[in-house]
Amino acid sequence: MRKENTAGTIDRADIVIVGNGIAGLTAAVEARRFEPEKRIVIMTSQSHPTINTPALKQFAIGKITREQLLAYPPGTERLQRIHVVNTLVEEIHAQEGYIRLAGGQGFGYQKLLLATGSHPLGLPPDLPGQDFDGVLTLHRLHDYLDLRRRLNEVEEAVVIGGGSHAIETVMGLLYWGIRVHWLIRSETFLPRMLDRYASALVLEGARRAGAKVYTKTEVVGIVGRVGVVAGVVTTDQRMLPCQLVLVCTGTSPVATLARHCDIPMKHEKGILVDDHLRTSVRNIYAAGDVAALRDPLTGTYAPRAQWYAAVQQGRVAAAVMTGGADPERFGVSWHATRLGDLSMLTVGSPLASSDEVTPLVDRRRGSYRRLSLIDDRLVGYLSLGPASPDGLAIKRIIDEGLSVREITRDLLRGEFDARKYFSSKRSYAVQRMVTTGQMPTPLPPVPGIVAGERVAAPRVSARAQSLPPAPLQRTTEALPPQPSPEPPVRPLHAGSRSSASQQQSFPETDSLRKQLGAQPTLVGAEQNAAPAAGGTQEEEVELVVRVPERQFIAPPIKPREVKTDALPNPHPSRSLWHYTSKQPAVKGKGNVQK
Repeated sequence: MRKENTAGTIDRADIVIVGNGIAGLTAAVEARRFEPEKRIVIMTSQSHPTINTPALKQFAIGKITREQLLAYPPGTERLQRIHVVNTLVEEIHAQEGYIRLAGGQGFGYQKLLLATGSHPLGLPPDLPGQDFDGVLTLHRLHDYLDLRRRLNEVEEAVVIGGGSHAIETVMGLLYWGIRVHWLIRSETFLPRMLDRYASALVLEGARRAGAKVYTKTEVVGIVGRVGVVAGVVTTDQRMLPCQLVLVCTGTSPVATLARHCDIPMKHEKGILVDDHLRTSVRNIYAAGDVAALRDPLTGTYAPRAQWYAAVQQGRVAAAVMTGGADPERFGVSWHATRLGDLSMLTVGSPLASSDEVTPLVDRRRGSYRRLSLIDDRLVGYLSLGPASPDGLAIKRIIDEGLSVREITRDLLRGEFDARKYFSSKRSYAVQRMVTTGQMPTPLPPVPGIVAGERVAAPRVSARAQSLPPAPLQRTTEALPPQPSPEPPVRPLHAGSRSSASQQQSFPETDSLRKQLGAQPTLVGAEQNAAPAAGGTQEEEVELVVRVPERQFIAPPIKPREVKTDALPNPHPSRSLWHYTSKQPAVKGKGNVQK
């Protein structure tokens, strides 16, 4: 941290992150790894550390403890020298490179990351009775702390919502022994992700677990008694008695700062970003629930409000802001979760409908799978069943446009072996390059989408520019370093198979040499270079065959353990433990952790 003596004294930092959710904190920790000396500051209005938000449902019903909610070990920010400021950011002055905080003071930045997350949609503000005690909109930690305190007093509850958040809440209440009425506005469950058969499979599982499910039903009013919830009235004039109303109707990105920026920032259902998470304003990035990414299949922009996506975006944002590494492409969206007794996986666009798309379905007892194909390419995958296939492997198949002709049956049956499939693809690619001499055709890159900016070319040092040109060789795109020092395939020398057959001439070899000589892509040499003087000595061209670049997204790296026993907490009153220890413990089943 430092101060500049200007007309108004202003604090500055190299990287300023607005929001301490998982995307913001991951970006800060990764940025510290790339740049040990940069000043990194997190601005947040939350009064608790970064928590694992998907685990809040388990915490509310007592399956996990408060300590298990933390996304990173306690003291991570202090150990990584990440300064956290508890304040509200009100405006962005991008032309001068600073933000205005609550109270009017400014704070300068070189790179700014917006990770402001999302807020719940909730009930309509004009709904009668929506402010009664016992009506909770579940989203933040304090909402679940409130829910946890009330569970012992509740016998019957109403859950409103038609998404995965709603069914997770329903199953949690059933686990606690509470009778549940589940109201869904649409005719099916998750209509944008599941077809009718898959929706019926999920809802039937919820009914078998004990929930009463009402589709095409909305709340028109909430009935109370002395200010406390007593029941709800639905659109079919039905009165459902309850002591608790839980609202799980989805979220909306918090894009307020995009509207309060002196340079117009493109936003629609989130802040629009490219594959490097850059917004339309220079030196400003967005990640997490607030960032709207482009779907390469549909061309539409939408936030990816999942835990894994936020972690990945935090890592990419840190790499881009610090120049620490080449960021990976996001590709199509994917989502995996548990819906009662069923595991759900959706990748790409499983409900894509057009003349080019061919849907394939497999309906087995207790499971369901749907494939959307264009020719032999997979564009969408849906799986419901006791177990879930390898979602990242299927995402890689869609992102790279690989053929699934040989594995269609395995994908439908849920018996897809990712390791076997990708090993065979590598072997086939190597064999084809050796026998035909043709290089693989790379997939076209995703074009720039937001500000029309081009990706900056990698910086080349003066020493690298002074090096002599590389030896003449043909190669595909470079791969990450292999564990073995030997190349994947032994180099082949055209015209010199072995010492015994060096003087012999083979038509196949001559044909291959001519094909290789006709190709213009030469690495480390000028294209179509003139032959050497004399021309009588046969030129040896080294053919280096490498495996095409694997573009898959690795799972999030578990944060390393930080030993903080010897580090005192300078602000004990602001810690998560102090905040939650004031709440009474949950009483319930014997197998519930206290």
